[in-house]
Amino acid sequence: MTTPRPRLARSKRAGAQHGVAVLLVLACLAVLAPFTMSFNYQARVDWQSAVNVRDEVTARNIQRGAVQLSLLLFDIQRMVFNQKQFRDFMGSMDITQVAPYLMSAFGTEDGAEGLGDLAGIDTSALSELAISGGSFEYRVMAESGKINVNCLAQQAKAGEKDNPAGRTVETLEALMSPTLYDPYFEEEKADGQYYSRTDVVRAIADYIDDDRDRFDVIKLRSGSADENDRYTELFDPYQPRNARLDSVDELHLVAGIDDDWMAAFGSELTVYGACKVNLNFASAEQSALVIRHSVSNQDKWKTEGENFMLKTMPLANYVVDMREFNLFEKVDDFKDLVAKPDQFVNPMLMLGQDPSQQQQSQLPRIPEGIEVRVKAGENEDGAWNGLTDVATVAPERIYRIEVITTVGAVNKRFQAVYDMQYARAQSQGKGAWLHVRED
Repeated sequence: MTTPRPRLARSKRAGAQHGVAVLLVLACLAVLAPFTMSFNYQARVDWQSAVNVRDEVTARNIQRGAVQLSLLLFDIQRMVFNQKQFRDFMGSMDITQVAPYLMSAFGTEDGAEGLGDLAGIDTSALSELAISGGSFEYRVMAESGKINVNCLAQQAKAGEKDNPAGRTVETLEALMSPTLYDPYFEEEKADGQYYSRTDVVRAIADYIDDDRDRFDVIKLRSGSADENDRYTELFDPYQPRNARLDSVDELHLVAGIDDDWMAAFGSELTVYGACKVNLNFASAEQSALVIRHSVSNQDKWKTEGENFMLKTMPLANYVVDMREFNLFEKVDDFKDLVAKPDQFVNPMLMLGQDPSQQQQSQLPRIPEGIEVRVKAGENEDGAWNGLTDVATVAPERIYRIEVITTVGAVNKRFQAVYDMQYARAQSQGKGAWLHVRED
């Protein structure tokens, strides 16, 4: 007998059909897999976008709350710290000394604890003031501690002694004078030109002053020659401002100034406030320039050449460190500290404690003193400059605030400038925002 063969044929056909089914399933999976992955990816993107939008709204609300708290700080400065009775009793104080610590109680969850450790009091009751779901960092700076480049537009007429433009030029030259800045003036700029320190100062003055006469760095006022700027010859031509600047960033348009120059000196410049540097807020570089301007003849050698970095700058840094404990009430206080820094009260002794050897090593090293003059004058030996020519210790008027808000993956940065004495409508009082920028 022979075995039936039709069953074997049927099994082979069935096996072939199963193979086709597997191929069809694999083909379907190959087609569906990209769509599924794309759908999942898009769903995750949409979810994260929704989270970011939520966090951005939260960050903006936190930011607005910090700005409102800033107005409260400015009112404290105006109605408390600037009052004569408070200054006579507590000495000179400013919100820049206390604002970061006070705002930390609102900005971070452990800010109140840090404030309590600093003040030596129990601040556990303030822990509930901190915001939830985010945080913010608050910074406030006084603009009067910087060089106001807009003062280059205030040139004295012939016969007048007060020349804000001339003082600003001298300060800018002194700011750029250290030899460590030589590479900025020895390289070719984007326009193919080389610019010395004098060229940069003259270009800034010609860009800001309201005439078309070239600034004379010898006479410290505009001369008779015409300005020879090349702004109209550029690929994207423009005219010089010939007026006050609205922002320090506009200095990028001045010939000879690039990103490197702004990174080195931009933080020392401003377009707000008066033309004198406030010694209570000036940086170490600014304080050193003030010392150099008003130094007596017998100590002038300490501010020249290499001694500027070896003797003047350490003294200026020491002044800034000691100023954190108490601001200067009058210009003579700055003169006394600079002349005899070793007689300044040790902050550890003010607390009634004997500083240990380790604490002594952490205190600033006392530099050599330099004698300066408060007022300018002259006698048979010649003329000299004074502190009051270029510096002041008046209460601050214009502040720059910076709020950095973090909520989840969202970071927002808010910058603004506030003038406490800006005259508004009579019913609204004083104070206004001069500049606002949000990133």
